[in-house]
Amino acid sequence: MSKLSLEKKRKLIQILTIVGLVLTVTGSVFIASSPYFKEGGGFGELLKSMGIFGPLLFLLLQISQTIYPIIPGGLHNVIGDVIYGHFGGFLLNCTGMVIGSCINFFLGKRFGSSFIKAFLSDKQYDHYIAKMNDGPGFRRLLKIGFVAPIFPDDIFCMITGMSNITFKEFVKIVLLYRPASLFFFTFLSSEIIQWLFRTFLQKG
Repeated sequence: MSKLSLEKKRKLIQILTIVGLVLTVTGSVFIASSPYFKEGGGFGELLKSMGIFGPLLFLLLQISQTIYPIIPGGLHNVIGDVIYGHFGGFLLNCTGMVIGSCINFFLGKRFGSSFIKAFLSDKQYDHYIAKMNDGPGFRRLLKIGFVAPIFPDDIFCMITGMSNITFKEFVKIVLLYRPASLFFFTFLSSEIIQWLFRTFLQKG
């Protein structure tokens, strides 16, 4: 079987991203309106009935979402917050996020530009690589990207694997900057979804 060309890989990623956006919108509406996903609802009870395998399954899903977020917008984080509560959901989300970030770091280190270019245009790739070559500037950009969800942090983790930043320093930056941002934006996303439901969808 012939390997996919770079353009075909990019096309596949674009299609998955569009599918993810559609799933995010429809999923947000469904989660907000369905008692199945509320605390104590059917989905939560299903996971609890699985014992330790319930949280482990959720953790694996969170790791996969961190490696490449097919469903963007933190929807998976919100589900964890709703099902396991603020503390339990945050603990699972944060653990999965840290593990996924480390995997991305090693993916970038192992496969380099040929792998990362599948997720970026040539212009974007050249831009981020130029930033990477500016040591202190890239570290600042990495920290900003982890705090504010305006940059593709999964890609940032991969690019960091190609830089001169050590794994130890990378983990330190992740632990210092990503958890607080994760907690805040998960809480914010959850409130926005509930507000949209109350404002536009709830009847009576």
